[in-house]
Amino acid sequence: MVDAHSLLIGDDFLARGHHRVEDAARAAGPVHDARRPDGVRVKVVTVGLELTRRLLADKRLSKDSEALQREMKRQLTEPGDLAGLFGPSMLNSDNPRHARLRARAGKAFNNQAVHDLAPRVEEITAGLVARLPENEVVDLVGALAVPMPLHVIGEVLGVPEEDRARVRTLIETMMSMDPEVSQPASDALAGYFHGLIKAPQEDSLFGVIAADDGLTHDELIAMAFLLVVAGHETTAGLIANVVHDALDHGLWERVAKDPELVPALVEETLRHNPPVRHATHRITTEPVDIDGTTVPANSILLINLGAAGRCPQAHDDAAVYRVDRGTAGHATFGYGPHFCLGSVLARLETETVLRHLVARFPHAERVGSAQPPVMHNDIMVSLKSLPVVLRR
Repeated sequence: MVDAHSLLIGDDFLARGHHRVEDAARAAGPVHDARRPDGVRVKVVTVGLELTRRLLADKRLSKDSEALQREMKRQLTEPGDLAGLFGPSMLNSDNPRHARLRARAGKAFNNQAVHDLAPRVEEITAGLVARLPENEVVDLVGALAVPMPLHVIGEVLGVPEEDRARVRTLIETMMSMDPEVSQPASDALAGYFHGLIKAPQEDSLFGVIAADDGLTHDELIAMAFLLVVAGHETTAGLIANVVHDALDHGLWERVAKDPELVPALVEETLRHNPPVRHATHRITTEPVDIDGTTVPANSILLINLGAAGRCPQAHDDAAVYRVDRGTAGHATFGYGPHFCLGSVLARLETETVLRHLVARFPHAERVGSAQPPVMHNDIMVSLKSLPVVLRR
């Protein structure tokens, strides 16, 4: 029997422990009823890779902010302000608004922009790696996986360095799924973004988008939430997962000797152990048949991405971590119109971190045999810590 609650949070899981729940859910059926800690009912979809891609591009599965908030507020006894994570950003919009907002943000994340940013990513990474201690236990989540993408997205968006730790703390609290603290953190973050957008750095992306009179204030705040949260939280989780997987599967020294394996390692972690458990919330505009199960209109859906990546119909030995696969076997960055705008930057940052680490510390080891604990919410799964000993 599938534990539907664990499909959302599973607080007691250790690294990769959620895989067994997700894969069992996929085998048991396509749709599972679950409830968020705040009481909102959702349907978690665990299907194969092909159907997952079709659903991610299905227009009947709307991303409309107003519809999502309306259904959530209908269910909640104390709804509060849902405009933080569920505001009218491009993530929570259908076309034509989605296309309009994506075009404005896309200038900072296209291939050329990321190529131009690459030297700074190298510089930030090199500086952080150079400060890591040798031959003693260090937590790579706190020392590298979190600060590296936070510094990068902070510079892109114009978040002052002295504010980044506070922003990170507010994001963690907001995404904790604890209604007692998540709403105040969301309100505080909205207030911070309001000030940042009101007086942005001129050469930052916030400076560019704040000067755009085609965006409403609510759209600006929602874009700030999306870009700061998605611009570092998911990449921090990916960096930690990739390092963990390389060490845990005995691949570290192999990659140190052959850095050309780095992209394959990143893609296999994206497939097998993604930091994003579920694609962000969708709501059905009409009854939708999902592999023989009818989902009613106005149902909030979360489509599980790990179960899709480990789909046995899509891969031989799907449950096994292997770096000799092709690179097209997952939907971790989404599919269709909402394909992740930051995918190129996320890959660049993760590959850069791994290259620097294996070059400087080719004999790193994970501390202890126990798997590290993870933090869950209804979207993300990330390591709380990753203790390692770094050796040259």
